[in-house]
Amino acid sequence: MGQPIITSAQEAHWKGAEKPREQETRWVEICESAEFRGLMAAKARFLIPTILFSFIYYFALPLSVGYFPEIMNKQVFGSINLAYLFALSQFFVAWAVAFLYARVAENSFDRTVNRIKEKLRGRGNP
Repeated sequence: MGQPIITSAQEAHWKGAEKPREQETRWVEICESAEFRGLMAAKARFLIPTILFSFIYYFALPLSVGYFPEIMNKQVFGSINLAYLFALSQFFVAWAVAFLYARVAENSFDRTVNRIKEKLRGRGNP
């Protein structure tokens, strides 16, 4: 068997590792705080529907081509058919989802993270 897994900061200190700074030992306190739990809930409320939408939109193309080829082969203009337009639209949808996440993260998630950091540093309300 290999080296045993280090399970605590104290054990890491015994193994000769550098002792963590004081704020690094407050992870449990942070994870149990109401603000952190609210942040995780807010992220889940945003990310789960967004990821589901993305998966459904992504897999709609191969499923549509497989099950409805007569619809997907319809010419829209020139030699461009509906399947090509749908495939191209996936790039724009991916960019829109990324842009939306960046906006929500900046305006909501990052602000909550900064409040949690301030409290950790002792400059916020307890």
